[in-house]
Parts: sequence; C-alpha cells; structure tokens
Amino acid sequence: MPNVRFKVAFETCEPNCNGIDKVDFMFSANPGLPLSPLAEIASGGEKSRVMLAIKSIFSAVDGTNLLVFDEIDSGVSGSASACIAKLLNKISRYRQVFCVTHQPLIAANADHHFSFKKIVERGKTSSNLKKLDEIEDRKLELASLAGGELMEALAYAASLLEHRAA
Repeated sequence: MPNVRFKVAFETCEPNCNGIDKVDFMFSANPGLPLSPLAEIASGGEKSRVMLAIKSIFSAVDGTNLLVFDEIDSGVSGSASACIAKLLNKISRYRQVFCVTHQPLIAANADHHFSFKKIVERGKTSSNLKKLDEIEDRKLELASLAGGELMEALAYAASLLEHRAA
C-alpha cells in the first residue's frame, strides 16, 4: 500500500471497563483523502494488511514466538498476496508462523503445508487434517485453491512451487 498514512489517536475519556483512553487507528490509503478511523473506512483487505503490519512490528519486540494468522489475506488481490507471502516469510525466519489461507500464492511459500477438509458422512460432519509432504500432493492442493481448469490450475501450482524454490 504505497500511499498509506497511519496514525494512532489517543483521547482521554471517562473511566470505564475499557480504560481511561479512547484509541483510534486513523487511516488513509489514498493521496488527498483525510485520515479517518480505520474501522469506518478501510476495506477488508486494507484491514488485513494493516493488522499484518502491526503484528510484524510488535513480534520483533514482544518476545512472541508463535504468530497465528487466520485468513490474514482475506479480500486482497494477487499482487497484495505476493507481498503478504514475502512478509510472512520474513517473519517466519525469527518466529513460528501458522497461517490459515485460501490463497495459493501464500500457501506455496510455506515450509510445511497442511490440507484441512470438512467431511460430511451420513449427516455428520468431521474434520480431516493431512500434512502434505510430497510435492505432488502440494501441487494438487494449490491447484484446488486456484480453481479453474484442472490442467491450467496444475500448471499454475507447479509454477508457484518452482518460483518458491528458486
């Protein structure tokens, strides 16, 4: 997000169960637009990227060894997904990162890849978690995430894994 401006605004308020300060994250993603409360104006993808930025900054100083991101890439484009993948990779050099994603660009960058499926049998739902150790299994899962025609999705998945290895 090349034109982002971000500011934390503190305002004293009457003491309540949340403390004595009102804190607002002020945000503007576009030149010429004023800072406004993040919660009111940011898209889902912008909120995800701001949260990732904040978590990456604090993880460097708070001693956290494990970071869990549940669809931190929700609502972002392919180019933003690539940036998120790079930042997650950078964070993972010093911290354990666990990331739930539906983005093949992000999943392809993982050191360890798992597939999680919900299965309904005879009206009962169960979950299946499978570690994908083999490159072919990872390729099939990435192709499934990418959707589209099977051959095109498989070619895309293969190129993601090749790019990661380069």
